[in-house]
Amino acid sequence: NRFTLVNESMHKLKEKYAKPGGTYADMRWKYNMLLNQRYSMAIPLSMYIGGVYIDRSFVGQNAAAVPFTPVPADYQKKVMDVLNTYIFSPTAFDADSYLFPYLQRQRRGFNFGGGTEDPKPEMFALAIQGYVLESILSNGSLARANRTTLYGNTYSSANIMNDVTAAIFDVDLKTDVNLYRQNLQTEYVNMVAKMVNKGDDYDNASKAAALNTLKNIKDKLNKSNSGNEQTKAHRANLQFLIDKALVIK
Repeated sequence: NRFTLVNESMHKLKEKYAKPGGTYADMRWKYNMLLNQRYSMAIPLSMYIGGVYIDRSFVGQNAAAVPFTPVPADYQKKVMDVLNTYIFSPTAFDADSYLFPYLQRQRRGFNFGGGTEDPKPEMFALAIQGYVLESILSNGSLARANRTTLYGNTYSSANIMNDVTAAIFDVDLKTDVNLYRQNLQTEYVNMVAKMVNKGDDYDNASKAAALNTLKNIKDKLNKSNSGNEQTKAHRANLQFLIDKALVIK
């Protein structure tokens, strides 16, 4: 509901905060506030994936209480669906797009001397997406997901990474890949490649899941030959990154 509210609020920003005779600075500030709202919702959500409920009742205080209970697999998958819809999907940031040509900072003196003025919305999106991926793919979260299979969890690191891969790749394998998804897919492949080649702090099950994920992505890309020139260049780069990661050193 809060994600939906953020998107609805995005549609009202220009009308409400871009006033005749003023600058776009206030509207841009409110836009950043809504972006932060997305982040503040997405990160806690991601923690349910591989998560454990903790009950601190004393012995005998609550007969039904168990100190550690894995988050049910169906709830973890529900979280993954929400993150896919509002963070990872090709249309996750569509509500923002009409604002992009207006996200201008107010100029004061020569305060743009160190960089370009134009907004960089794809980087705003990638920052949120990257933080969510780091949370889901952290060594602690994935190890916990595997460890809790010993007492009830059925959503292991391999299951998690299969669902993340599907969310990030499947919907546009036969279409053009927009800039958001190009950045997201490249970031994901780089993260997984690092798990394979420099993942000494990951448990064995997670490293196995990472290797399987790279091979899975490569297989998906091998079956995808549609898209515009930028899409084809993007997929060729992903193939290169995966092949480099899979080289036996």
